[in-house]
Formats: sequence, structure tokens, C-alpha cells
Amino acid sequence: MITFPESKPTPLRFPHRKVSNMFKNNFNIKFFKFNIFVLKTCGLWPSRLNYEYTKCRLLKDSVMILSLLPCFFPILADFIKQLYEKIPNLTEAVENMIALNCLIGMFYMVVCFIRNRRTIMRLMIAIKYFDQYGNQSITRDVDNKANFLSKVFMFYGILGNFVYMAMPQLSVHRCTANRTLEMIEQGIPCGLVVRSLFPFKFDYSPIYQIIFVHQIYTCTMVSVVVLVLTMLLCGFLMHIVNQLQNLRKFIKNLSNLPQEIFLRRLICVINYHIEIIQYSQQTCNAFSTMLLFYISLTSVVLSVLCFEVIMVDDIEDSVRFTLHLLGWLVILLSISYNGQKVIDTSTQISHDIYCLDWFMYSADVQKKVQTVIMRAQKPLVMDAAGMGIVSLPAFLKVLSSAYSFFTLLLKIK
Repeated sequence: MITFPESKPTPLRFPHRKVSNMFKNNFNIKFFKFNIFVLKTCGLWPSRLNYEYTKCRLLKDSVMILSLLPCFFPILADFIKQLYEKIPNLTEAVENMIALNCLIGMFYMVVCFIRNRRTIMRLMIAIKYFDQYGNQSITRDVDNKANFLSKVFMFYGILGNFVYMAMPQLSVHRCTANRTLEMIEQGIPCGLVVRSLFPFKFDYSPIYQIIFVHQIYTCTMVSVVVLVLTMLLCGFLMHIVNQLQNLRKFIKNLSNLPQEIFLRRLICVINYHIEIIQYSQQTCNAFSTMLLFYISLTSVVLSVLCFEVIMVDDIEDSVRFTLHLLGWLVILLSISYNGQKVIDTSTQISHDIYCLDWFMYSADVQKKVQTVIMRAQKPLVMDAAGMGIVSLPAFLKVLSSAYSFFTLLLKIK
């Protein structure tokens, strides 16, 4: 049952004064529990909400990125070396390109998150202030659903990583039998997750085992961080859709009311709509630069993964690259789907309020209704730093770009 607030709700006007006060007082965030847990495990979530960005905090934020660099630079060195060869092995070069794209994308997403971390924390707290419009139980259900989906994605990511890292070990005997003279001279072993180049031989114990374990750590951290930040954004979009759907219920309950009651509840609807718009805009600002990754580098990752699936000779490599490809497609689709849902639900509000008998009321009421209709016709969107809008058409556009790059790789091959 829809219950309108008895008094005029306090607009959020982000950053809200009460939100800021609770932020200063280290108010416990009630939502996104699983995402926060994972971010804490990765060292990206501060112990206090009102933290100061000191050298200690900078060191904590940098530890994870610095810990991955010993894997990043050898992969980059091997990639550059293959480009300078007279007859490069395109399949192996593309495999390095996949790893470099994923690492660079993860570094970029982490920097974007750290830059907007305070804003994201305030947005988490601000969800509670929509409770003044009711809908608390549904909001909690939406958050539980978001947490469940995050766990499912994380399970798939960790399981996929295990398969991705185990497959090279299954074909290590075949690789050893076909090991080239160059690999023997440079001490490059078989069975690594990604080919790397070090200034020393590393095909003997325990150096080989150390490098292999570090590659496992790197793959796991990249998958976990990309997944948790992706599902964090999806969670925010799900909460925005939930509030928009609750607003639609408010509007439908405005039918057949006396003018005085209609006007009072219409003002409540207008305030509610304004607060959702402000919240959506702040969410877009917090994730705008991060969204740029999904509509740019993702197309490159998808294309090179498709190329590897087709070109590799071993069935083990085909399986692991296929799993990797499916993971990226699901990530991109989840972002695009939720972005499209925000667009569709926000534009449906104009139709809902237009269907009311608003023309039966005074000119002042009609003017207010017309203003709401005009604003609701402009959809709420997640803008990727001015480079595009995250939606299902954007998903198809990324796939089209990936296919174009994929055909280019086939021609080069």
C-alpha cells in the first residue's frame, strides 16, 4: 500500500546535510555489504568513512597495483619483443594483448574508484533517505538481490580463473615437446598462464613456481576487482530503478482525488522525482569515467578473445579463452541492461502522469503536471564521460566494434 508523507519531504539536495553529518560520524552503511567486504579485502575500502587521504591511505591504495606490476612488465616486455620480430607469432602476441588490456583496464577502474570513493560512500548512505517515501522493505529486497548477483558473479569469476589457470598445465607436456630453441635459450617455461619475458632464465625451481603463483594472484585480483566494481555500479542502477518504480506507484495513486489532496500529493511526487534525478546524476558523475572503460577497451578485449578462441590449436586454450569471453560479455551486458532499465523506467513516468485526469484541475495544477511531463520525457542516463550512453544499443555498438577489429586481426593473420 502506498503511503504519502504527511509533511513535505526534505529534499536530498546532494550532498545532503544530514548525509554529510552521518558521514562525519562514521554512520554504518546499510547497503552493498558484500561489495564493501570485497573492497575491504582488496585494501580499497577505508576503515573510517571520514578518512583523511594521508600518505598511509595512499600507500594502502597503491599496494595492490604495485603488487601486480611484477607481472605486468614481463608481459609487456614479451609483447614488445614479439612485435619487433621479423615473423611474429600473432597468436601469442594477441594473448599478451588480452592480459595487458585486462591489467590496464583494472588499473584504470581502480584509479577512477579511488578518485570518486567519497562520493560513492555518500551515495550509499543517501539511499536511506528515500525511506521517507516508504518502500523500505522493497529497497532491502533490491539490495539483497544486488548482493546475491555480486556473489554469483564473483563465484563465476573465481571458478573461471581456476579453469583459466589450470588449462595451461594440462597441455604442458605437449608444449614441452614442441618447445622452440628460442624458448630453451631464454629459459621460457611451459605452463604459465600468460607468456612473459624476464632478463633471466626462469624455467627451473623454485623461480618457475614463484612466477606461476604470482600470475595466479594477478589473474584473481584483476577478476575480483573488475567484477566487484561492475556489480557495485549495477547495484546503484538497480536502486535507482526501484525508486523510479515506487514513484510510478505514487503517480498511479493520484487518480480520482479532490483538488486539494491532489495538489498536496503532486508536490510530494515532484519532490520525489527531483531527488531521484539528483541521485541519478550524482551516480553518473561518480562512475562516468569508469564507464568509459566498458565502451572503449571492452571491444578490444572481446575481439582478441574471439581471435584466440578460433586460432589456438589446443582444446584447453580454446576452453579457457571461451570462458574468458563469456565473462566479459556477461559483464558488459549486465551494465548495459541496467542502464537501459533506468532509461526506460524514467521515461515511463511521463506516460503515467499524462494518463491522470490532470486537465480537470486548476491552471496552477495543470502547469505543475506539464512541467513534470516535460522533465520526465528526458531519460535518466549513465553517460560514459561524454563518449556514449550505457544502454543496450551501446552494447550492440561495442559488439560491432569488436567484430570489426576481429576481422582486422584475421586479415593480418
